[in-house]
Amino acid sequence: MTTIRLFGNDIKVIRLFGIQISPSPALKNNNMQLQRVDRFMNMPDSPPPSLRLAIQSVQGSRSLYMGWKYLENSDININLSRFLIPAEWCAKLLNHMTESESQKIQSEDDRGINVSVMDPRGDSHDMKFTEWKSLKRLVFNRGWNKLVENNQLQKGNLLHLWHFRTPDNRPCFAVNIIRS
Repeated sequence: MTTIRLFGNDIKVIRLFGIQISPSPALKNNNMQLQRVDRFMNMPDSPPPSLRLAIQSVQGSRSLYMGWKYLENSDININLSRFLIPAEWCAKLLNHMTESESQKIQSEDDRGINVSVMDPRGDSHDMKFTEWKSLKRLVFNRGWNKLVENNQLQKGNLLHLWHFRTPDNRPCFAVNIIRS
């Protein structure tokens, strides 16, 4: 158990397997309340070992952690067939694209670029990476449904995304999924 001082109050905190248990003043008789804590906030920059090996097997390099997102219904809806990238990732992603790639991603004719997205098992899924003009958000589509189906993704699963490059400088991505 650890005691931390927050806003002048001492709080006792217990952390077990990424789940934080802390006393709740709302509960009587000193019962403990489970509180979900995002144990992934300080995710290391490198992918998990199995995914790192899969990236190395295609001679991928310069992997860069983009962020995490809890999957929503719209991300797994087969009729929408797309992964909506969180707004806070967009600038970071575009900064790691070449000028030509950025122009194609943001083009008015919705061309986008073809990318490969590696799933946690190391399987590669060809997709289109483009900007949806109506939302001014980046998306992976044309192939996203196959990744959802093959990995049995569900609402609430946590997705981590890394960007990397192949030896021919092609942009690729890798995702790790943590079941809810």
